[in-house]
Amino acid sequence: MLNKKITELAEYASKSISRKAKELGDVCALSFGEPYFGPPESAKAAIEKNLNYDAYVATLKRYEDPRGSLELRQEISRWYADNYGISVCPDSEILVTHGGVEAITLSVMCTTSAGDNVLVSDPSYMLYSRNITVLERSVEPLRRGPNSHEYQAALKDKNTSSSQPNLMIINSPENPSGYVLSEEDWQAVADYAEQNQTWVLHDEVYDSMAFERPHLPAVTNDKLRERTIMINSFSKKFGLPGLRIGWMVAPAELIDQAAKLHDYMYLGVGILNEKTAIAVLQSETAEWLETNCDEIRDRANIAVTTLTKDLGFNWCRSPLGAMFLFPEVSGLYERIPQKYKDEFNSKGEAVANYLLLEKGVATVPGNVYGEDSANYIRLVLCTPRDEFDLAMERLASC
Repeated sequence: MLNKKITELAEYASKSISRKAKELGDVCALSFGEPYFGPPESAKAAIEKNLNYDAYVATLKRYEDPRGSLELRQEISRWYADNYGISVCPDSEILVTHGGVEAITLSVMCTTSAGDNVLVSDPSYMLYSRNITVLERSVEPLRRGPNSHEYQAALKDKNTSSSQPNLMIINSPENPSGYVLSEEDWQAVADYAEQNQTWVLHDEVYDSMAFERPHLPAVTNDKLRERTIMINSFSKKFGLPGLRIGWMVAPAELIDQAAKLHDYMYLGVGILNEKTAIAVLQSETAEWLETNCDEIRDRANIAVTTLTKDLGFNWCRSPLGAMFLFPEVSGLYERIPQKYKDEFNSKGEAVANYLLLEKGVATVPGNVYGEDSANYIRLVLCTPRDEFDLAMERLASC
């Protein structure tokens, strides 16, 4: 008999939609978050040097240290010091992981036990709830409405609840909505976490893509320093999803346990991939990252201007960061053929399938990201520019 938690797990939605788009052909893929950019040109020479035969073979002859290369951890520490003025100890407060996803898994396993509650906002990245469920924890939704300080408002109501979740997961800048937490939001999170003795996991993989509100790592709030795990990766900001290198930053006592679990489950990360990661962090990337952020901002502005309420797109949340759009599409739903309404349970699903089959644009239905998001769809902003422009042209014909 197979594990029921896994057999009941739905296929990864954005990947299955993107595969269907490829099968159909002539579809603008605004469904899957693979950045068109990367790696930075400034890192090219160092990456090429690491790919010569002798250097490559040398990385194959040993297992990496469970915590990851010390040189890479030192570069990660420097990243926080240079970009945010935050001091992180490379010896005791950083663990290198197989992408940000492993860091999420280790965080859930280290801070909770089977049956514990994990607080996850609606909307949120689809992987969180699936990961929590497979690990036999319980997802407790945090209902969020569009607001200038969404977590402050949501947690004010939550504080009256008797629930005391062991862990709270926050993605800022956020997939799918583009929301970026404000100082007021982080203060509300800190107060809630202190009151309920809750760990906070801050997934900040889109940190360099905050364009309408500054990105604030959770530990910039002093009350969160000793109860926060921050995770990051090279997949999004550096456009290197195939590298599969991420990291987690946390208090030393938690990193000790996570490193032990990481060793039993994964036996370290790929050394050659770490060398590429080091080359990227050691190269001059500030201007490159800023250019990419400006491009994402430009595309977001074009989309919000082009996809108007008259076309059926309602911008309850204008994106503040990340590389996604999350319009509410009840208006468009009213205008699509009846067959889509009959076939699909939610407005977002019906609209997403209509756009795929009749407009040649692949998007993701909002119910993937939470029950309260069923009337939304998600679009990505990180495709090649010509594909994005064509997608806007097709969507404008709705």
